[in-house]
Amino acid sequence: MIYWDNEKNHKLIAEREISFEKISEIILREEYLDILENPSRKEQYIFIIYLRDYIYAVPFLIDEQENIVLKTAYPSRKFFKIYGESL
Repeated sequence: MIYWDNEKNHKLIAEREISFEKISEIILREEYLDILENPSRKEQYIFIIYLRDYIYAVPFLIDEQENIVLKTAYPSRKFFKIYGESL
């Protein structure tokens, strides 16, 4: 299962015009570009996804029941330079 904070989801919709619902669809279809370890948070990973003609980083963690918990999503110039060239 994939979970997220509803308040954070509303904030993403309002500020970035993206949603965890759309992101979870991409993840469930296995259309993400990569999964990386989060270098700044040991217990987290990062999905790299292509959404709205840009590359987004989506930090997440795996809880005790092995559910995916999405934390946020943000456009990433750094990852666009790495992954965007091949799209």
